[in-house]
Amino acid sequence: MAEILMLHHVHGLTEGLCSLADRLRAGGHTVHTPDAFGGQTFASIDDGLAYAARIGHDALLESAMRSARLHPEADVVMGFSMGATHAQHLAQVRRRMRGCMLMGGASSAEMHGSFWRPRVALQIHVADPDDWCSADEVGALEREVPAAEVYRYPHQRHMFVDPSTRDYDADAADRFEERLNDWLSRLDAATATA
Repeated sequence: MAEILMLHHVHGLTEGLCSLADRLRAGGHTVHTPDAFGGQTFASIDDGLAYAARIGHDALLESAMRSARLHPEADVVMGFSMGATHAQHLAQVRRRMRGCMLMGGASSAEMHGSFWRPRVALQIHVADPDDWCSADEVGALEREVPAAEVYRYPHQRHMFVDPSTRDYDADAADRFEERLNDWLSRLDAATATA
């Protein structure tokens, strides 16, 4: 089973993300949920963005790096929106990582100072269209990682997977979770046969 680092979005470590982590744990995975906001959560994206700006990009990235050091056996990283940036960075620089799931965020591999390592499986989920993650950003990473699984969710809003946010859509969130669980199962099967 996977040992997962789950990096939260700009709303903070919400009850919705904690519930997802609990369901993954119930499926046999180990899930770590570092809280870069120190317990703060925000109903609006603007309030969360303002708080993140006060912390600063470098400090938020260092929080993700510190979490990876605290959990050296973690081999899968998941990032949601703001957390997707940090998850992608960890997937590209931490040698142990074998899988990366990005939800609501993606960028070119070169923006993280390195190429995408071929042995790291990548799954991307994004609303279509998404006001916070452009088709160009997703497309750039998709071209760099041809084996990536990319799922677009038409007519959804940015953070449709989290019931703690206004964007939530139950049907789309269920599809996301089914695809995530299937991907994790295939990662485990590939590791077992390697």
